[in-house]
Amino acid sequence: MSAMYEVITSKTSVSQLNGVGEKTAEKLHALGIHDVNDVVFHLPTGYVNQSVVDLREAVHESSITVEGTVVTEPKLAFFRRGMSRLTCFMDINGIHTKVVFFNQPYLKEKLIINEFARLYGKFNKNKLEINGQKLIYDTSPGYTVRYSLNKTMHAKTFSKFVREVFENYDFNHDLPETIKKKYQLIPLREALYRLHFPADPDSLHQARRTVKFYELYQFQLKLMHKRQKERVRNEHYIIDYDIEALKHFTRTLPFELTGDQKTSVNDICRDFKQNVSMHRLLQGDVGSGKTIVAGICVYAVKTIGEQSVVMVPTEVLANQHYESFKETFKEELTIEKLTGTTSKKEKSRILEDLAMGNIDLLIGTHALIEDDVVFNRLSFIIIDEQHRFGVNQRQKLQKKSYRKNILYMTATPIPRTLSITTFGDMDVSIIREMPKGRKPVITSWHTFDELDYVMGEVKAALNAEHSTYVVAPLIEESETLDLKNVNEIYQIFISAFGEDTVELVHGRMKPEEKNSGMELFETLQKKVLISTTVIEVGINVPNATMMVIFNAERFGLSTLHQLRGRVGRSDKQSYCLLVSQPQTDNAKLRMEIMTSTSDGFELSERDLEMRGPGDFFGVRQSGLPQFKVADLTEDYRMLEYARKEAVSVFEQMGGV
Repeated sequence: MSAMYEVITSKTSVSQLNGVGEKTAEKLHALGIHDVNDVVFHLPTGYVNQSVVDLREAVHESSITVEGTVVTEPKLAFFRRGMSRLTCFMDINGIHTKVVFFNQPYLKEKLIINEFARLYGKFNKNKLEINGQKLIYDTSPGYTVRYSLNKTMHAKTFSKFVREVFENYDFNHDLPETIKKKYQLIPLREALYRLHFPADPDSLHQARRTVKFYELYQFQLKLMHKRQKERVRNEHYIIDYDIEALKHFTRTLPFELTGDQKTSVNDICRDFKQNVSMHRLLQGDVGSGKTIVAGICVYAVKTIGEQSVVMVPTEVLANQHYESFKETFKEELTIEKLTGTTSKKEKSRILEDLAMGNIDLLIGTHALIEDDVVFNRLSFIIIDEQHRFGVNQRQKLQKKSYRKNILYMTATPIPRTLSITTFGDMDVSIIREMPKGRKPVITSWHTFDELDYVMGEVKAALNAEHSTYVVAPLIEESETLDLKNVNEIYQIFISAFGEDTVELVHGRMKPEEKNSGMELFETLQKKVLISTTVIEVGINVPNATMMVIFNAERFGLSTLHQLRGRVGRSDKQSYCLLVSQPQTDNAKLRMEIMTSTSDGFELSERDLEMRGPGDFFGVRQSGLPQFKVADLTEDYRMLEYARKEAVSVFEQMGGV
C-alpha cells in the first residue's frame, strides 16, 4: 500500500481483529486487505439512501426508497431457464404503483396483501412502476453501504471490522490545520468514518471532498520529494556556457524566434547555470519549433567543449531530427546519427569520434543505451516523446552523463491536469506560438458518399505540385468493421493517379522497406503517400499540403491532431480532410471538435474529458496514480489547489 494510505501508526494484521479467524483472514487477503490501514481504505463502492421519498416528488429513472401498503396478491412467473418475475401493486403516497422484482421469488412470502412494506428500487415515472432491487426491513433512516467483497462476506460483517478499527486504533495522518480551515475540510479520521458510516448527503459530500484533497495533496508532496531527490545540489552540474558566443550564434540564425521559443531557451539556459541538475519538460504543438530551441541549447553546451544527445523512439524520427538539425545548424554543430541500422564500419567511426569529444550532438534510437556507446563529456540529454521509453531505458542513458541535465520533449500537447501529475516533478516550458508565416490547417469532415470530392481535392493539390498524405486505420480487411483498409485505398489511388505518383507504407513492412518508401515521398519522387499511423510522428515534408484520413472516427483526438500536424509546415495553405461515417455520438463529437479548432492544447483537454486519464498515454506507461476517491478528470481544479498547497509546504521545509 502507498504511504499516503498508511494513516494508522500500528500496522496490525487483520487476523488480530475480533471475529477474524484463519478462513476470514484468507478471504480478506484475497481482497488485498492485510492490515488495519487496508481495512480503513477499503471504501464503499456505493450507498443506498434508506430515507423514504414521497413518490409524488420522485424524479424519473431515480433509485429511491419508498413505503406503502401491498394492495394486490403478488404474482410469480418463471421464464427462460429459471429466471423469475414477481409483480404486485402497492399504494404509495396515495398512488397505485406497480412493483416488479426480478429473480427474487422468495420475496413472494414477504409481500403480504394489506401489509406495510418498504423497498428500494428504480422509479419509472411514465409507467408509474418501480423495478424493485430489495425490501428494506431496517426502518431506521440513513444509508446502507455497498462494498466490493467478491461475495466473500456480507457488508455488515465487514462493517464490524471497520468499526473496530475506528474504535481501537489511533490515526497519525491529517491535513495541516491551515489547509483544513482554508478549504473547509474536516479531520481525515472523521472523513473516513463518514464514508463508511454516512448519516446524510451533506456530511457524505464533505467527507468525500476531504479525502479527495488529502489524496491529491499527499500525491503532490510525493512528487515534491521525488523532485528534491532529482535535484541534488552540486557545483559540478553547472554548465558555465559562453553567453556572448551563444548570443552571437542566435543572431546568425536565418529566422526570428517566437516569444515562446525565446522564453523556453531562457528557461533551459537558466537551468544550465544552476547548481541543480535540470529536469525539464518542453512541450509544444506539432511544428512549433522545439528542435530550434533544443539546438540553440546544444550550442550553449558546445561552447564549453561538452556533448549533447537526443534519444528518440523510432528510426524514422531519428532521421527527421538528424536532417532537421543538420539543415538548421549546418557547420555550427558536429552532428552524427546512431540507430539499429547503422553499419558496423560507420558505428565504429562514430563511437571513436564520440569518445574523443569530436561530436557535439549524437542523435539516435535505443541503440544509444548500448554499453559500447561511450561519451567524452555528455552534459545535456534530450529525450523525445519520453512516454514511449521505459524507465530503465531512460536511466541507462542518464548513467552515461558527465553532468546530469535532462530535457524531455513532446509534440503531444498534455492537458494541465496530467502535466502536474505525470510530469509534476519537472519544470515545464510550453511553446504555443507557431513560427511566423504558418497558416492554420483548414479541416473539413466528409462522408464516403463524398469520395469523388475528396479525390478532386487531392488532384488539385497534385496539379499545384503539392504532396498528399493518405491515412487508413487497418492493414487488412475486416469482416466485422466497415473500414477502408490501406491496401484497398492504395488500389483506388493508383487507379486515379498511377503507380509513379503513389507510394504505400505501413507498420508491417521491414524497416528498410518503410524507410525507402518514406524517402521516395520526402524527396518528392512520389507525391502521394498511403500509410497507417506510422507517419503520426517522424516525417517532415514541407511540400505536403493535403492530409486525408479515412475512417477518422477510429482515431482519438490526439492521434488525429498529430496526423494533421504533418501538413501546414510551410507558408502554403494546407488542408485536412476527415473521411468518416461515425456511428456513435462520441465519434461524431470528435469530428466536430477537430473541425472547430486547431489548438492542440484545447484538443488535449477535450480528449482527456472524453477518454479519461488512464487512456491518454496508456495506463502502463503513464504511471498515473490510482486514487481511492479522487478522479483526475473531475477534480482537476482541486488538484491545482492541492499542488499549490503542497509546493508551499515543501518550500517552507526547505525543498528545492
